[in-house]
Amino acid sequence: MSSPRWAAGKKVGRKPAFTRQDIIRAAMDEGLDTFTLAAIADRIGVGAPAIYRLYPSRDDIVVACLDVIAATIKLPEPGMDWRDTLRQWANECWRICEENPRLPLVVYSYAPAFTRIAEILEAYGAHLAGQGVTPGQTSFALDFLGDTVFACHLGVQAMRTTDPTGASGLDQVRTALADKSTILQPRESWQQRGLTDLKIDFIITGLEHNWPEA
Repeated sequence: MSSPRWAAGKKVGRKPAFTRQDIIRAAMDEGLDTFTLAAIADRIGVGAPAIYRLYPSRDDIVVACLDVIAATIKLPEPGMDWRDTLRQWANECWRICEENPRLPLVVYSYAPAFTRIAEILEAYGAHLAGQGVTPGQTSFALDFLGDTVFACHLGVQAMRTTDPTGASGLDQVRTALADKSTILQPRESWQQRGLTDLKIDFIITGLEHNWPEA
């Protein structure tokens, strides 16, 4: 008895279903700064052209990822003074970097990235305005603190990252410096947040005495 005609060919079945959330998750898993549409399609189990039906370009996926991250940022709470408000902003910047280590690289390489938090910045600005802080001062402070935290996290991430031999960035710095007498004395804290907090406190203290307009 001969086999049915369909048995000799490729099996026909339902196309795998996927959502925008699946694409966003795959992009973040691949690396927000380096993912490719082909890699996302491979993770999801579809052909690359299928991705284009939901997101016409790679930048559209980057924007979607940024929006998901931005939605997690806490807004100021009633009663918070300007110091606690700015400290919360800095803490939130650090948190989203910890949860998305590739984020700073995207923020500094994709020009429109900061526009995805426009509403969040407005909320911080409105809260600070109630304490006499001008829009220009708000812009300066949030930008200064955000840049500081993101840059610090890039450095910390470099110290944490390991090479194929298992040596961390901090290990590599220690090897490069060896026994040289220098003010650059590698410390475990270089892989942590401590120095970032000192900078945040320094900035906020400085704003008490001189708060420039952006």
